[in-house]
Amino acid sequence: MSASINVKKTSRFINLAMYIAFGATSLVFLALISSVFFVKTIFDKNVQVKPGEITKIEALKIEPLSIGALRIDAFASIPSNRWVTYEIQLLDSQGKLIASAVKQAWRESGNWNEDGESGTWSENDLEAGLDVRGKKNEEVTLAISILGYGDTSGREFTEAVPINVKVSNGVTDTIHLWPGLFGTLAFAVMTAIATPATGKKVISKTINDSDPSERATLGGADKLVRVKIDVESDETTPYTMKARLVVNNSYGEPLYSENLHLDLTFHRDDNGQLDRATGKAQMFFILQPQDSYGFHVEIMPDAPVDKTTLTVRDGNRTRLPVNVVHISSSITDN
Repeated sequence: MSASINVKKTSRFINLAMYIAFGATSLVFLALISSVFFVKTIFDKNVQVKPGEITKIEALKIEPLSIGALRIDAFASIPSNRWVTYEIQLLDSQGKLIASAVKQAWRESGNWNEDGESGTWSENDLEAGLDVRGKKNEEVTLAISILGYGDTSGREFTEAVPINVKVSNGVTDTIHLWPGLFGTLAFAVMTAIATPATGKKVISKTINDSDPSERATLGGADKLVRVKIDVESDETTPYTMKARLVVNNSYGEPLYSENLHLDLTFHRDDNGQLDRATGKAQMFFILQPQDSYGFHVEIMPDAPVDKTTLTVRDGNRTRLPVNVVHISSSITDN
């Protein structure tokens, strides 16, 4: 049996779903950022509105917009422990109501005493808004009316209420973009974390020694094989360790071997003394044809090794381009 071996860096097995998810996150983020630049303030003024009256404020031109809408924000200024119900109105050229928003605004405050301690508290809900998207060019009139004004004791007032009115164009409602941003980001992160574990785990061999071996049927031209080696060793671990990986064919004949440097992490106890070490290494293969392949690992030096785990996944995906050893074996007549 002969084997052709090629080593090549490839992006063929990158998990595209991960990049699509991160791309969606980027688009939502850009939408949030760009929404600020489309906003144009048309006017911002304070008006005095008496209960029972409709105060016309400004004539507005509503135009169809590809992005955003016309936004009307109103903020009522009232003393503590009072309430006011006001309505934002849009009137057509004949003075008929075409859109409105009613707000029951209030402001409350008081004192509190508890367990010998005291203080003050204050709460309010005074702001109202109305979003309008036009289907055609149209001129409307913005108006504010006070439907009721009183206090918490039941008294009603006839005095005017100061209301700040701000009108902006090209406003995007970002309330739905934030869940979209965090949702797509969470999906992207989970996809990135799960990518190394994709495919079928065909070998998972752990021994309390330094030389695990196992065999499985795997491979094929369109299957990426990830071979991962994990090592646990004691306090005598040197600063460098290697793992010799051997791939055998179905007859037990070696097709490929490589000495891999283990990426070591040293763990110390509370006194700063070296307690143990963990190491890992991995390689990627394309094995043709699909067949029974054996994998053998030898850790060097083997004296400090407590445990070695050999994991092989068939049909794996990657986050980035990786170096892949392509082994194509064929039977030859002697």
